[in-house]
Amino acid sequence: MLSADLHFESDNSRLAKDQAALKDEWKSQKSGYYALPDSQDALLGEIEAFATKISGFETIIVVGIGGSSLGTKAADRMLRHLPQRNSKRLILLENGDPIELTTVLEKVNIERSFIFIVSKSGGTIETTSIFKLLLSKVGKRELDKSCADQFGVITDEGSPLDKLAIAHDLKRFHLPHSVGGRFSVLSAVGLVPLKIIGYDIEKLLEGAKQVRDDFFASDPLQLSAKAHFVATSGKGISTIFAYSNAFEEFVKWFVQLWGESLGKIDAQNKRVGFTPIGIIGSVDQHSFLQLIMEGPADKTVTFIKIRDFKRNLSIPPITLAGLEKNDFVNNQSFEKLINAQADATFEAVKSAGVPVDKLIVDRIDELNLGALFMYYELLTSLVGVQLGINTYDQPGVELGKTILAKNFK
Repeated sequence: MLSADLHFESDNSRLAKDQAALKDEWKSQKSGYYALPDSQDALLGEIEAFATKISGFETIIVVGIGGSSLGTKAADRMLRHLPQRNSKRLILLENGDPIELTTVLEKVNIERSFIFIVSKSGGTIETTSIFKLLLSKVGKRELDKSCADQFGVITDEGSPLDKLAIAHDLKRFHLPHSVGGRFSVLSAVGLVPLKIIGYDIEKLLEGAKQVRDDFFASDPLQLSAKAHFVATSGKGISTIFAYSNAFEEFVKWFVQLWGESLGKIDAQNKRVGFTPIGIIGSVDQHSFLQLIMEGPADKTVTFIKIRDFKRNLSIPPITLAGLEKNDFVNNQSFEKLINAQADATFEAVKSAGVPVDKLIVDRIDELNLGALFMYYELLTSLVGVQLGINTYDQPGVELGKTILAKNFK
């Protein structure tokens, strides 16, 4: 499924302490994401029944931002090549960008669309504003019980959005109170839309469960050692260099998870955290690599490569005048080329003295994606423990919301 290869001086002596700390977070419900892989049987049955009920809709619109959308978007981008992906169009409306909203909605048959409003708190300003816009698009001046045929919500039980849904008989899915938005992709937030568009969400949870259980058994992916290095290395920038376009949205999910969880003020009133950056190979060998190689020595780099792309696509044996130097790849597969580029760049970055590690993914499917989600969630929690911070709050984002509400005109 996943294999890891660390190429920096690692220290695994903290493993028992780290395992105990994360078990305490799990048991105390400080964070509930640990339990998601095997605590949702009732939800899975509910999702199955509802997916069948709304199977006639051609478009699924998810209105949400941040943790309410990034995981779903990452999963669909990663998995959309799979044959089980059905023909339903998935649209995620996140930002209150009037150009984007107008452009997207002009191309949607709103009558053939089922709309999920997703907000853990139930009061996210961007989400509720777009909710109002979509109500107007279906010909409503206010929410009423007839909207139950076309609208559903995913939120915390008891939130303002949940109460609104109860009042108007909208379908409700809940995520556990102890699961934060950025850790919620394996809850109803991600599972509901992903099931409706055809993915095997049981496999997604199975992959996550395997990585979680392996960590608490023996940590074969060396998560504790990697977290220790990140927390103590003094390198302020954490980079994922993923060798497949399929990771384009996954690295954005990582940016939120890493940045919002670890950018904090610690108990000594010190600002801590690591700037997350996600780049794609081999594309960013032609942009960001120069900075990694010869820029400030303030980065760690994790390379992600795919062992088997499941595509037999080869480079044709064509010679182009003046470009004969590239003929050494003729008749070779594109899979071999992109993985050779990953390996060569890895060796170059390592030789430049940059701390590097490698994650190898067997293939892109639900099982492996679930494993990747859990890998990065556990890693984030481990770094948070080692920094001595609360990984699961986000006090720094609240001030802007307060100022907006006070000053908006």
